[in-house]
Amino acid sequence: MQKNVEKTIKFWLDKAKEDLTSAKVMLEAHRYTWCAFICQQALEKCLKAGYVKVKKQIPPYIHKLERLCQLLELEPPKNLLENIIKIDKYYIATRYPAYKKAVNISTYKKAEEIYLQTKEIYNWLLKQFKFPK
Repeated sequence: MQKNVEKTIKFWLDKAKEDLTSAKVMLEAHRYTWCAFICQQALEKCLKAGYVKVKKQIPPYIHKLERLCQLLELEPPKNLLENIIKIDKYYIATRYPAYKKAVNISTYKKAEEIYLQTKEIYNWLLKQFKFPK
């Protein structure tokens, strides 16, 4: 893994950036719940890039954003942590129909809020790990 650390970090960051772009596309296509799901994915991948940088290991097969923050000993400001927890719920809810109805996002404004919160968290993470923007 040591030789491939930079390559692995780049892989995760490229995928995170791609997901953030895809979230914007879903927002503009009025696919609001999918926008939120992809926002969660962007943050997860950014955290996994951070995990590789800090731990020099392949990230664990977990998807919970708050848990990844804990493993990395990150302490996001309260408002960011609250948004991380809120965005995280879209991972499971969007993927499983039984949960989907509970988190269905029906307005552009709500989806845009999630997208903008994701961008704020994403930029905070880039700063914490000293990743380029």
